[in-house]
Amino acid sequence: MTQPLYSVRQLAYVVRDLDAALRYWTQTLRTGPFFVLEHCPLEDQRYYGAPADTDISVALGNSGALQIELIQQHNDAPSVYRDFLDAGRTGVHHIGLMPEDYAAQCARYRALGHRAAFECTLGGAPLVYFDTLDAVGHYIELWDNSPVFKDLFQVIEDAAVAWDGRDPIRALPR
Repeated sequence: MTQPLYSVRQLAYVVRDLDAALRYWTQTLRTGPFFVLEHCPLEDQRYYGAPADTDISVALGNSGALQIELIQQHNDAPSVYRDFLDAGRTGVHHIGLMPEDYAAQCARYRALGHRAAFECTLGGAPLVYFDTLDAVGHYIELWDNSPVFKDLFQVIEDAAVAWDGRDPIRALPR
């Protein structure tokens, strides 16, 4: 990743129609290519501390060094995504950052009074969304400083560097 640790690495949107959002981002904004992971295998999910079973698809693409994430929830399970849409909200859902010391930053956010709204692992690497709605108007996501995330994000960033508009939507290997 070209951005330093703990810089804003990602801008994320929850959408009702992933295909329509992808068309807009790739055709109108000329951002991409996007890598889509349908029914993202999120493990060990917790929504405000309770077990969760959120079914989402995600699309990840870069605009320069900034990653854009588009998220669509497929089920009615309680989640930070469902809360956002049910509240009639649109726009930025969260920003994502990768701290050098994930555990220390999580402790810092908790000490500031921010609750962990959603926690899970992806490929064994943890991530958490903190409820910072009152502070900044959206959630803040932290990822573990892990090769799982670093390698994935590098592939996506590299693909955007010389993207010529062809093959705008690609499957993300599992």
